[in-house]
Amino acid sequence: MTADRLWRWGGNALALLVILFLLLPLAVVVLFSFSERSFFIFPPTGFSFKWYRAAWDSGLFLVPALRSLALALLATACAAVLAVPAALGLRRLAPRRLRAGLEFAFLSPLIVPALIIGIALLYAFNRVRLLDTFAGLVVAHTLIVFPFMFRTVLTSALGLKQALIDASQVLGASPAMTLYRVVLPALVPGIVAGAIFAVIVSLDQFTVSLFVTQSEQVVLPVALYKYLFDVNDPVAAAVSTVLVVLGLLAAVVIDRLGWLRHLAGGSA
Repeated sequence: MTADRLWRWGGNALALLVILFLLLPLAVVVLFSFSERSFFIFPPTGFSFKWYRAAWDSGLFLVPALRSLALALLATACAAVLAVPAALGLRRLAPRRLRAGLEFAFLSPLIVPALIIGIALLYAFNRVRLLDTFAGLVVAHTLIVFPFMFRTVLTSALGLKQALIDASQVLGASPAMTLYRVVLPALVPGIVAGAIFAVIVSLDQFTVSLFVTQSEQVVLPVALYKYLFDVNDPVAAAVSTVLVVLGLLAAVVIDRLGWLRHLAGGSA
C-alpha cells in the first residue's frame, strides 16, 4: 500500500468519524421522538407517533413557529434593504483603510457575543417600549442577520465590473435604469446567498430572542426552551425532528433549483 493511498484512506476515515460525531446528537433526538417511553433508552423499544400528536394537540408550538417564520422573512428583507446600499456605497470608497474600517463595523455583530447583544437590546428596548413586541424582534433579528447579508452582497458588488456601468451610462441609461437593469441583477447571487444564511440564522436565534421577549411574542426556540424547562418528555424532540425534516427538504429544493451551483459560479 502506497503512502498516498494510506493518507487518503486515513483522511476519509477521519472525515467519516467527524460526520458521525456531528450527526450523533441529531440521531439521538430523532430516535427519542419516536420512543414509546417518556425517557430515552438505547436501544429504543417500540415505535410511536404519540409525541408528535401531543406536540400538535398542545397548541404550544404552532403560533411560535409561524411567528418565527414571519420574523425570519421580514428580518431578511430588512437586512437586504440595508445591505444593498451599504455594499454599493462601500464599493465606491477609494481609501482602502476607510473601506476596511467600515466593513469591520458592519460585520461587528458577528464578533460581539449574542449574550452581550441580548443584554444591550434588553436595556435599550425597555427604554423605548419595544420589549416583548414584534417590532422589537424584527429590529433585533435584522441586527443579527445583517452581517451575513452584507458580506455576500458586498462580494457581489466588488465583483461588478465598472465597465458595465459606464457602458450603460454611455448608451443613455439614467442612473435609476442602470441600477435596476445592471447593478441589481449583478447583486442577485449575493442577495440570494445572504437570504439563505439570514433565514437559517434567524430561525435558530435563541439567545437574543430570549432577552427581548417575555410572554407575548414568543418564537419557536424560546417556546421549546420554556417547554423543556417545565416538562421533560419527547415532545420537544418531535418538534425538533420536524424542523430537521423541513430543513432537509428545503436543502433538496434549493439544490434541485440549481441555486447553490449558481451561487458557486457554475451553470444551473
